[in-house]
Amino acid sequence: MPIHPSAQRLLAQAREDGLWYAHQPDAIGLCFEALTLEPHWREAEELIYQLMRDEWHIYNNRVAVQQNIDEWDDRPHQQRRRLALSFRFMSQWEGWHREYEDGYEREKEGPPDVEKLLDTGRAQLLQAFCLGDEEAITFAWQSFQNAIEQTNDPRHALLWIGKLYADLGFFADAVEVLAQLCSQYPDLDYKRLLVEVKWWRDNAMRIPWLPPIGDGSRYRRMMRHIDPSAPTDEEVIRDLRARMADLGKTPQWTPTISPELASLIETSLPASRSTPALAVVDWSFLDRDDGKPSDPPEWVHKSVELMREIGDEDETVREMIADILHQHQWTRPIAPPTTPKRFHPDDEVRDDEDEE
Repeated sequence: MPIHPSAQRLLAQAREDGLWYAHQPDAIGLCFEALTLEPHWREAEELIYQLMRDEWHIYNNRVAVQQNIDEWDDRPHQQRRRLALSFRFMSQWEGWHREYEDGYEREKEGPPDVEKLLDTGRAQLLQAFCLGDEEAITFAWQSFQNAIEQTNDPRHALLWIGKLYADLGFFADAVEVLAQLCSQYPDLDYKRLLVEVKWWRDNAMRIPWLPPIGDGSRYRRMMRHIDPSAPTDEEVIRDLRARMADLGKTPQWTPTISPELASLIETSLPASRSTPALAVVDWSFLDRDDGKPSDPPEWVHKSVELMREIGDEDETVREMIADILHQHQWTRPIAPPTTPKRFHPDDEVRDDEDEE
């Protein structure tokens, strides 16, 4: 079947925009608009990945993600956090901005008649997101399912839940919720978000600025150098659950299926369609890291300079600067590309924008 003319125009514009420095997110947004019109257009799907492979785009995203998570931290839940951060940096879906406008409060806050259930689910999902407590994911879904069943506004409940799952990098769950939303309430705007989240679900292993997914062994090796006395993730989760129990906030329900059945289902599922991409970045340096402190990246020094401009005569500011420098002794510099940036003729370029 012929491709929709509007989709063809969007893709042509994306190819043009993607040639210029810092225009890749907008170009990728155009690709997702094209995919909303032509959901199975392979050419549009692949162009997204090609645009992501731009050298400066990879560098900028590596630096942005590194400001939250060190690249040597290979714990699985940290990889999910990297994906979530990357999704937030990249997404051009208008709904993220619309929810702050008057009249769209329910898109931001969810239906008020199930506010408690949504807040409970969000707290559980954040526990999984921040700590890697995978059991909390099941508890979160049970709260969300109850909210969907009990609310008088299921449209906004589904939208709120789907957005939250996507925002925290739980893309498979987000797709399920958003697909239900689109089936019950056909809307091109919802479909646009669903198309984008589907792409991230299917291509999570191919994001070129993210280090290979690991099992936490590299993190544990580095922590033996940095702080051998630091508690393990299991100890942190166990302590949190104990404190929640003391406060009476421990979930009283049980998982919907037993761990044994969940394991059986997992082993019977076909292998993921996603395959790791050919590496653009040579990540072998991560395994050669000696765990010794070093001079931190330039962005750390810039953060310190900004703090000093606030006034390093203030004791609190001095303590914050010392904490930043101590915290990032093991944050490794990322070398910028050697190729020059290609600025669009209409872009206003700051004096420092071409300096790295």
